[in-house]
Amino acid sequence: MRNGILICMLLLLTACQQPTVYVYTQALTDIQTQQLTIRLQQQSLPYQFIQLPIPKEFAAATLLTSEDKLLTAETEQLAGIMQAMGYQPQINYVSAANHHYSNGNIGFYLRGEHIEPGFNMPKLMRTTNCSEDRYNNLRVTFNENVVAFTLLNGARTHLEWQFYENYLVINYRDISQSYTHSTPLVATPFGEKPSDTYRYTAHVESPQWLNCSLQVVYMD
Repeated sequence: MRNGILICMLLLLTACQQPTVYVYTQALTDIQTQQLTIRLQQQSLPYQFIQLPIPKEFAAATLLTSEDKLLTAETEQLAGIMQAMGYQPQINYVSAANHHYSNGNIGFYLRGEHIEPGFNMPKLMRTTNCSEDRYNNLRVTFNENVVAFTLLNGARTHLEWQFYENYLVINYRDISQSYTHSTPLVATPFGEKPSDTYRYTAHVESPQWLNCSLQVVYMD
């Protein structure tokens, strides 16, 4: 009788277990870790941080789903977290690098990327093509991993920036804005001139001055 009760309790416990997100992080800044924690608290599944290194075979942002039970909506939520932090997630539906999941559990892997060797951000840029015209031509300065925006009232706000897999990412509180890099020729009174241009990839609710591209034009 006792064994029967024990078996029933084990079956009940197994049936009640909720799928869990197992979170692996590596080389994230303090701000990124804070952003990630806030966003994980807002999604629907319980989560657990795992203090183990991320396999080198994985992309900087990787989701690994269960082979026997795919939770589509929850996986999309987690992919959205990665995108909001400036990453392009890669979703694996089968085991990889000896990591595999079942019963709806999901592996969440997020790795900070170091600045590429030889990569240097321009020291001084200006905002351009803003969603609100009044924020055009703000002064933006880069120094190591800190970027300073000089706002309309003259105040300067300092934010962290990183370079991830060809994306410039600027972190502001619990949000991030990402930018793609190009080098178009820009029309000036002295003819077309080369530039470094970083176009923002998404619209954030606030602050509006993050909904601006960044540009420096080289006048020779």
